[in-house]
Amino acid sequence: MPIDVDEVQRRKAIAEATLAVAARDGARAVTIRAVAKELGGSTAMVTNYVPTRTALITNAVRAAESRWRSDLEAHLGELTGADRLRATVEWHLSTEPEDLLLRTLWVEMLSTAHADPHGVDRQEPREARQEFLDASTAAGVPDAGLAADVLSLLTRGYYVSTLEEPGYWTPERAGRVARAVVGALMDS
Repeated sequence: MPIDVDEVQRRKAIAEATLAVAARDGARAVTIRAVAKELGGSTAMVTNYVPTRTALITNAVRAAESRWRSDLEAHLGELTGADRLRATVEWHLSTEPEDLLLRTLWVEMLSTAHADPHGVDRQEPREARQEFLDASTAAGVPDAGLAADVLSLLTRGYYVSTLEEPGYWTPERAGRVARAVVGALMDS
């Protein structure tokens, strides 16, 4: 008789193992075999739920996204208007160790977009753009759609920049840039 496995729990375990491998050995070391070893099982234990390396990485990134939503809401609290917009942008510019780890996986995931377009998470960037649009609208930004696009490009560019030059892109420097951009968008 086959073993009854909770798919949600297995995907979560696979995501945690993926993050553990990436944290210990780097994003390039994430393979189906390495994650299966981390889980203490065979590769079938992984491939039954995530059939490719891209899907493996995407699974880990998506698992983190669910935590991000709750973290963002907690960060924003009862803020409104321009304060909520600034806080939304600042939250996206976090440099916590897990954020940096996930960005390396995110870049790995994106690097395969041409070969495996279905393996790339396209929902999260849309949700982030919508958050920027909602916050910009609520803050009374004259062109909220443009603001959402600018802030989306700013934060995505920041993700790559923190990997290229982590020492240069400190939270203080990024915060200064974000405040300037939000200020300019509010005045436009």
